[in-house]
Amino acid sequence: MSKKVLEPRAKAGVSSENVSETTPLVGKKGEGDEEGRGLTTQQTAILIAGEMAGSGVLALPRALSKTGWFGVPLLLLVALVAAFSGKRLGDCWSILEARDPEMRTRKRNPYAIIVEQALGKPWSVVVSMAMIVTLFGASVVYLLLAAQIIEAVLLSLVPTLTICTWYLIVVGAMTPLLFFGTPKDFHLMGILAFGSSLVACILYFIEMMNEVSPFTYRYGIHGFMDFFLATGTMMFAFGGASTFPTIQNDMADKTKFGKSVQYGFLAVLILYLLVAIAGYAVYGERVLPNVALSMSATPLTLAANILMAVHLLSAFIIIINPVCQEVEELYNVPRDSTGWRMIVRVSIMLGILFIGESIPRFYTLLALVGATTIALLTYILPSVCYLKLIGQPAGEGQTPVEVPSWMKMVCYEVIALGVVGCIAATISAVSAIFSTSMAVPCYL
Repeated sequence: MSKKVLEPRAKAGVSSENVSETTPLVGKKGEGDEEGRGLTTQQTAILIAGEMAGSGVLALPRALSKTGWFGVPLLLLVALVAAFSGKRLGDCWSILEARDPEMRTRKRNPYAIIVEQALGKPWSVVVSMAMIVTLFGASVVYLLLAAQIIEAVLLSLVPTLTICTWYLIVVGAMTPLLFFGTPKDFHLMGILAFGSSLVACILYFIEMMNEVSPFTYRYGIHGFMDFFLATGTMMFAFGGASTFPTIQNDMADKTKFGKSVQYGFLAVLILYLLVAIAGYAVYGERVLPNVALSMSATPLTLAANILMAVHLLSAFIIIINPVCQEVEELYNVPRDSTGWRMIVRVSIMLGILFIGESIPRFYTLLALVGATTIALLTYILPSVCYLKLIGQPAGEGQTPVEVPSWMKMVCYEVIALGVVGCIAATISAVSAIFSTSMAVPCYL
């Protein structure tokens, strides 16, 4: 039998019926109508950065107030671990494409496929459910934050409208934008999301510098529960890995996904450190869960708030898309069935509306999601799947995946850190939810 010829990646325009062992993994430019619309490395990096750089910017100053200055190296560690895991997830898909020609076409649920190939069908079901919970929860948080910011911006004009009403308006306004098919259909949302957050962070930083005062506020670690509650928030801030396979699956050259992850994380980390350190240094213990509400009402703050609302709404489109595709896959909705797709996605928005109106307080929800499903999807499973896949025997005529020992060791360390952080942060988040007064649901 002749040796299989495998190029770096599959041609996206090839249907699953026509794929073979010689189907190239990287299609030539201009081949196929669909291939021409694949995401570039830069577009992918912007989508990754645009998706993540939102709620973390607003919540991290509060997280630092719970950890003290030790939170800065902790934030760096969380970022490095998340970026490492994201790269391993991309490598997992590359391994699957090299082994199976069927994988060289675009899939709606690539993360679940990776886990099924590595760990079996039961775990793929767990991942599908965890992805839905994670991105669903993150979507609620993003829209709650957007509604809160819009309420603050328009308070003087419409003082009678509460966050509950604004949340309803925001959900209604975003519903028509839910009907984009896959990330390649809305890559401009990534530019809008990241660009608006970048300018907003610069304006927030300038305003914080204008509000520096000579008063000294208490800085320090509060205790075990507060520390790991803040850790859960940090994990949430970098917890975008569950969308990575879906974004990678739309790239023109999937082998360059690792570069996109590096660029995206570097950009997000710079923004996070800028706002988190400045917010904690200026406001100390009195910083609010949403740092934008800690600032004085000035033209700078107003402009930054508007831009941050734009970011949150744009990022919402990015993070909710994998949920829509996952649910459509679970119910076997045909790709060309516009009617059924609309029914599924409107149903998802109704669920988002109900949860947001039931829990109009985002900080503990953010920490709980970060500590549970995001910890599993971003900090634990990528390395587990990677180790499993490289340990599987190569097929006939295929070259085994060679990985240096230090890479395997780092994977085990990342898994251990993820498990410890997940358990501790979950305990803290659950404790915070039940030990503080619960927000009254809007409909009550």
